[in-house]
Amino acid sequence: MSDDVRIEIEAVPRPGLSTDQLRQAVAGHPRVLAELGVGDAEGLIVPHAAALGHDPGPAAPFRATVFDPIGNRAVELRGTLDRPEEAEVRPSAFRPQPSSGELTAAAAVLRADPAFPHGDDVVVYRPMPPLADLENPDGTTVRRPTLGVYTPSDPTGVRHRIVAVDLTHRAVDWTPAGIDLRMHHDCEHTVPEGVDALADRGGPDQVHVKVLRGDTVLWDLLVVRPRASAPQNPGVGGGVELRNVRYRGRLALRQAHVPVLNVEYEQGTTFRDDASFETRFSAAGSDPVGWGWRLCTSPPRTILERTDSDSGNFQGVAFHHDGRELRIVSELAAGWYRYASDWRLGDDGSIRPRFGFAATANPMTCKVHRHHAYWRFDFDIGGAADDVVEQIDAGPVSPDPVPVIRETSRRRAEGRYWQVRDKSSGHGYRIHPGPYDGTADAYGVSDLWFLRHHPAELDDGNPGPRDRAAINRWLDGESIDGANVVVWYAGHYYHDQAHPQPHQGELIGPELTPF
Repeated sequence: MSDDVRIEIEAVPRPGLSTDQLRQAVAGHPRVLAELGVGDAEGLIVPHAAALGHDPGPAAPFRATVFDPIGNRAVELRGTLDRPEEAEVRPSAFRPQPSSGELTAAAAVLRADPAFPHGDDVVVYRPMPPLADLENPDGTTVRRPTLGVYTPSDPTGVRHRIVAVDLTHRAVDWTPAGIDLRMHHDCEHTVPEGVDALADRGGPDQVHVKVLRGDTVLWDLLVVRPRASAPQNPGVGGGVELRNVRYRGRLALRQAHVPVLNVEYEQGTTFRDDASFETRFSAAGSDPVGWGWRLCTSPPRTILERTDSDSGNFQGVAFHHDGRELRIVSELAAGWYRYASDWRLGDDGSIRPRFGFAATANPMTCKVHRHHAYWRFDFDIGGAADDVVEQIDAGPVSPDPVPVIRETSRRRAEGRYWQVRDKSSGHGYRIHPGPYDGTADAYGVSDLWFLRHHPAELDDGNPGPRDRAAINRWLDGESIDGANVVVWYAGHYYHDQAHPQPHQGELIGPELTPF
């Protein structure tokens, strides 16, 4: 870190009820217990409970989900923070992904099974898909988290197995139906970290961060860690989320995150990935506000930089300033996939959102596939209203910006970029596509969307067919001329291990430059 730059980090409690208080209130709600058919809240899980809106007050609306793992049923609650007991309760089809504690319990059942392989090199890891639930003849279902069993020295050459564990009956299904698996493949060289190594030890959900050079405040923002990031669809997450981002006192972004993250394989398998499950990476430094937040003395190293290990000494969000920019980094896990959520805030006011893609040893990713990451940028240049979007197609003659006056989507093209500008002040940010961001295929849908802001449009809700991004559902012709503008930006990462591209291992993402 440069001698004349300092970073101040302060924990910020959420307004109104704390997350734990809200979880207790909704889990014990009488209508929740009645709807789930249980006598008390013991054993119920509250995977999602959060206030809605950018700056929620004590009476702000909230949304929560309560899940019964034994009955494999969920309910959703909508109410206000000051009166959670009056919340509306309705059935929900949502099924949370297995927690660290649930995976640890499932691993204990698996290791006690007589068919579990022997050997010191056996690793029990988190695979894809995360669940293989079983439907009973009467229509009820049994929740069954999946686990991967990695046995590199198996004499038959079968190094990977994916099993389903019924925690209620302590039973293991070694051949669950519907699992797309090539058990003899090893698609990566990095041995996966076992599920026992991961834990959530608390710590703040969000922090207030300032970057100062001398007496000048360069950046002032709120950072939300992945486990607490705020998409509309509970349990999905948005990676590291930025809120109320100000450069030299001027508001630029009200909110920025990655609420939609997809994978598509050429043979047809698709996944909608979780961007909230924090995993370990390497970060040296101090923890100024408690567990999960680290101010680094050297650049943090995710699996993309390490390449030799799926472990590390830290889990959460790390900060590092190299004299020119602040990096805000976390590593995420979705099954065997590993993602780097990385923001880079330059001292010159530039913003470089980055997302990286890797995986541990697994039986799947040797097949050709594409990752699709969708950033959501809620631009509030100097304030919420009066922004305009303009498109520039660079050529031999300096072109005039063309206003985009209605909601629309766009594809990238050579020399094309966009800008979001405040009409009154003329200040704004240009959006230049990154060199490795690709162009959407039919599954990726598009490259950018320009939308009018609506509070409920935090992600695409229930995804489209085969988990396809469903952002087009919001294109209804509304005016975005002098409005509160939201830009969705998609990056498309092609991964073919047999024919690697020169940029394999690079992070994708656009360049946001101030003007």
